[in-house]
Amino acid sequence: MRFRKVLLFLVAGAAIQPAGAGAQAVPAPASKPSAAPATIVYRNNAYGFCFVLPANWKGYTIVPEQWSGTILSSGQAVHGPQLLIRNPKWTKKTPYQDIPIMVFTPAQWQQVEAVTMSVSAAPIGPSELGQNSRYVFALPPRWIGFTDDLGQQELETWMSQNRLQAPCGKPATPPGKNIP
Repeated sequence: MRFRKVLLFLVAGAAIQPAGAGAQAVPAPASKPSAAPATIVYRNNAYGFCFVLPANWKGYTIVPEQWSGTILSSGQAVHGPQLLIRNPKWTKKTPYQDIPIMVFTPAQWQQVEAVTMSVSAAPIGPSELGQNSRYVFALPPRWIGFTDDLGQQELETWMSQNRLQAPCGKPATPPGKNIP
């Protein structure tokens, strides 16, 4: 509050000072170091990962789904788990953007990377978020921006920093992979 008053005073003073008048340097008010924004952590013991969420996601829900894919050489259908982390503000009438996390075995992920298995109609594959010794976690292609769901910009900014930890407590940043 004090900073705002000082800022308002400085802006008002600059507005009434004639152009070209000698301005004196005014020391900036001392500011307290800001605390890191509060977060909450979703822990998934079944797959061995955690996901850091913004504090305003308190009350989030997990919606279990499945991703579907095809082995390109045989046409064989394959499936795997996908978890949607759902914003607590989400309603059917006013949907908010979910965070979808696809779960692959290392063998499935090798097929995705080798482009011998397709898991989307998109011309690109999923983006790796991280992995542990048993699973690889990824965002589906086109996971954001193709609906009118609210909160997309917030999530895009949030996801620009990898928020997945696999195992919990160990940030996972895959080499050479960018999160869209």
